[in-house]
Amino acid sequence: MFSGILSLMKKPLSEREKQVFYEIVKNPTHTDKNISQSTDIKLSTITAIRRRLKRNGMFYTTRIPCLQFLGAEMLAVNYSVYKATAPLELRLKTGKRFASDHKEVFWAVNEYVQSIAFHFSSNYTDVRSNISELEKHHTEQGFLDEGGIELLVFPFKLTYIPYFFDFAPLLAHSFGITEETSELNEKGGRSGGLPYPFDNHSVNMSQTSKHVFYGLIKNPEMTDTELSDKIKISQRTITKLRKQFETQGMFRTVIIPNLSKLGFKMMVFDHAKINLKVQGDQRAIILQALMGIQPPISFIVGSSDVVAMTVYEDFNTYRRSINRFAEVYKYENIFVKEPKRLLFSLSELDMIKDHVYSPIVAKILDIDEMRL
Repeated sequence: MFSGILSLMKKPLSEREKQVFYEIVKNPTHTDKNISQSTDIKLSTITAIRRRLKRNGMFYTTRIPCLQFLGAEMLAVNYSVYKATAPLELRLKTGKRFASDHKEVFWAVNEYVQSIAFHFSSNYTDVRSNISELEKHHTEQGFLDEGGIELLVFPFKLTYIPYFFDFAPLLAHSFGITEETSELNEKGGRSGGLPYPFDNHSVNMSQTSKHVFYGLIKNPEMTDTELSDKIKISQRTITKLRKQFETQGMFRTVIIPNLSKLGFKMMVFDHAKINLKVQGDQRAIILQALMGIQPPISFIVGSSDVVAMTVYEDFNTYRRSINRFAEVYKYENIFVKEPKRLLFSLSELDMIKDHVYSPIVAKILDIDEMRL
């Protein structure tokens, strides 16, 4: 996602541009030729549209590492609501230092009196100690309201993540494109989520493999040739290892659209406690129905907690969706109580850390970032 006040494009996207944009986001590793063959759009048209979208700052590329296959045990999410009287500049400075100092944090945002951060971690101790440090500082400064900092821990072995910064369903919904739906289940997988680690093995990597993996994560928009020049490993080796990592599901290439330029105004963060009396199969059906109201960009289902992030074009769209959402969850009784909800304005969002994965990758692989 993009921070700051971003203006809309001078002209809205044409229907053809919407279709190409959707295909690029849905299939980020496909070449223009692949997309042309699957859509019957001329190759030259796709190439021209992709270049124009990129030139206008409509998207960028990142790679999300699937660190559960390298020994990481969990994904963690923390969110906070601050006192309105807390000095914004000082609080933001502290938040930025926290995100910068702690390698586990890879995505973090602030807006006035609220914040969210996502972490990957090898163990609970690292995450808990990081949060305790931040909470101690914020408490001493009088920043926090009585709720403090909410920390949610999602062990990979007990968590299903069908959507993880997956924007294709959102764009399909917004652009009026029919998309095949995926069933939400406890053991399935989606190309836009994080793979479920059915076994307990960790992938063993040579030093060369570690350096290439780190380089691919840190420089997601470089070609194999450009990365070869940077890390002094042959292009042939990089290409071979990249394809191997992709086949093994070691990372996910993701296109991040500029939501503000697409006309979206709001981001909504929800945290709900699951009613454990609801059976697993029935729970999956209800959650699928909830996601169908407004496709989330991230959706994390733990043993007792659910976290969702959604974006909306405007407040009226949000209000209609929330009313429908409330009807479903109240009737089905899937949650213990009404979800906690934070509303963010995309135009006023302060992006503290935006898909910065290389520090935690280096830490888990035990390699020196400064030498790469």
